[in-house]
Amino acid sequence: MYAKIVVISVAFLQLASIAESNDIRLGIDTPRSRKIYSEIKEADPALWKRTDDIIINAPNNELITAVYITDLREYKDGEAFIESGGVGQKSVTIGLKSPTILRGYKFEIEVYASDPNAGYFSKGYAPYLQETQYARKF
Repeated sequence: MYAKIVVISVAFLQLASIAESNDIRLGIDTPRSRKIYSEIKEADPALWKRTDDIIINAPNNELITAVYITDLREYKDGEAFIESGGVGQKSVTIGLKSPTILRGYKFEIEVYASDPNAGYFSKGYAPYLQETQYARKF
């Protein structure tokens, strides 16, 4: 009985620690993805609640495959959210807020993108053109 209570309490503590984090993990960075944005955004404490918007655009034909936002402050009480765009889009707008007045924020933002058409077309060799069958003419 005692072992079951310990296991349940440990599982509950792990769940509670996950629920309090405001980190965002959207999408996955595949081997074809490349990092198009990586920066630590930091705001100093002020007499008002600090808010900022960051707009990240994917270059050329690329689409965003992953957005990772990590709160680097000790208590992880800053707010980060996706305002528009995101995974599968050409751009993403990220909103950052400090938790209260006289508090700042510190977030690490990483955005990955890949070209959805890259690698699907090759120059020269086309095996489907080599082994064609033609109708017989009599």
